[in-house]
Amino acid sequence: MKNPFTLKSARYIVATAIFSLLIYSCSMKQLVDLIGYNGTIYTVDSTFSQAEAFAVDDGKFLAVGNNKSILAAYRSRHMIDFKGGAVYPGFNDAHCHLFEMGKDLWYCDLRGSKSFDEVIERLQKFYKQHPDRKFIIGSGWDQGLWPGKKFPTNEKLNAAFPDIPVVISRIDFHAVVANQAAIDEVGIKPNDVNLNLNEAQIVKGKFTGIFMENLCVEFKDKVAKYSRKDLEEIMLNAQKECFKNGLTSVCDAEDEYPTIMLMDSLVKKKQLTLKIDAWPLPTDENFKNITKPFKHNNLTVGTFKLYRDGALGSRGALLLAPYSDDPGNSGMEYYPLADYIKYCKWCYEHGFRVATHCIGDKANRQALDVYASILKGKNNLGWRIEHAQIIDDEDINKFKEYSIIPSVQPTHCTSDMMWAKERLGNRVKEGYRYQDLLNQLGWLPAGTDFPVESVNPIYTFFAAVYRKNLDFKPAEGFQMENSLTREEALSSMTIWGAKSTFEDKVKGSIESGKEADFVTTDRDFMKVPEKQVPATKVTGTWLNGKKVF
Repeated sequence: MKNPFTLKSARYIVATAIFSLLIYSCSMKQLVDLIGYNGTIYTVDSTFSQAEAFAVDDGKFLAVGNNKSILAAYRSRHMIDFKGGAVYPGFNDAHCHLFEMGKDLWYCDLRGSKSFDEVIERLQKFYKQHPDRKFIIGSGWDQGLWPGKKFPTNEKLNAAFPDIPVVISRIDFHAVVANQAAIDEVGIKPNDVNLNLNEAQIVKGKFTGIFMENLCVEFKDKVAKYSRKDLEEIMLNAQKECFKNGLTSVCDAEDEYPTIMLMDSLVKKKQLTLKIDAWPLPTDENFKNITKPFKHNNLTVGTFKLYRDGALGSRGALLLAPYSDDPGNSGMEYYPLADYIKYCKWCYEHGFRVATHCIGDKANRQALDVYASILKGKNNLGWRIEHAQIIDDEDINKFKEYSIIPSVQPTHCTSDMMWAKERLGNRVKEGYRYQDLLNQLGWLPAGTDFPVESVNPIYTFFAAVYRKNLDFKPAEGFQMENSLTREEALSSMTIWGAKSTFEDKVKGSIESGKEADFVTTDRDFMKVPEKQVPATKVTGTWLNGKKVF
């Protein structure tokens, strides 16, 4: 009798058994939305540990560990092989201007112009490319890059553009040059009784075209007129630029009420998904309409943005002693101290936090002292000083004493360092004190201040660690005693940014239970040599486990 159990049938039984075992094994694994593996994952947790893999489900990190443990426990239809590449928590910009960047993408880019003549040439080229525009806005000029380093006047602007309003912002947005058509559009005259003479430059009874601080905002607001469609496009373009640069969360550091309502409407339509901490300005409209903190999905409004002074580059920073290169000038306060105190008290009474722009040592002292009078010692309210740029030795310990958060933008250091000593003399040692400020609370949030500086957070990292510009100067770095380590710099743009908005329990690191925001790059900027760091490119951005770039 022929044996029915042939070699062929034996192989079939074995194959079937193996297949069944695999099916059973897979069915025992938990199905998740996404698995990332084979990575060099910087978790930025409390021990700054590294991992190889993670599982994501329902927009959150479900588990983080090595390849073997994650692949053994989970399965997914969406697998990402990081191929050994670097993975970071989503970058968090602790101080920026989102809507302004969106508008900036509409404007004529004047950054890097080597003379005012080059500014005019760029504007003329821009107008030829956009002949239907009813106004021209430009931004980014810096007289510090020009021969003579003097502020421009508007004669050449008037000659080149006699009929269309033109307003161009300095690199720090604290000064503009406006042509006569723009001045006529705004409707101010040199003899206006309500004109703040500190904000308008007048020579022989005529405007030179230079306007500063509050008048900068007035000029751009009255000259630029946008449709609703334009405004939505501007905001969504800004979001796109953030995702492109690995930013998943931002602190939007000054907003008018219509801008906040624009963001809110786009959030409700699920078009604006970037995580935004929006800061209203102290306007009558904001005080009337925003009387208590609120959160709508990814939009939070709980902090008011106040000002004490202007910028160092335009000599608007408020100093305890006059500028070294302008002995009769100690800068200017943005609005009277009495008004500032009133705004702070209103915020405290209504449950809002306060973030104050302070550049000069006098501005920082005033804000710290006003905070101290309201906060009364250590607290958990999270009031903060933005920029904290020049701090007198007498004042620096007030951050720790009153639990005040210093929030810094490291690229300001590398933008200012070549001329800061001209403005400050020996006081320059009291500027850009990032390590000193880090030692106050043990953590330090950092941002870019885009579009004043580049939106690229890798530049933030590079400036914080190496204290050099993108030309790698100065060779020895600038005041390196206040540089940050690579670990501190990465923390400043991830977990510490989240901590500054009370969100470090839900985001800012790659840990189980936290929102699955993460970024990949084309090289590991935590390990590559110094000169490769600024060339790092973001290759992917994920928000709540979904790829957005």
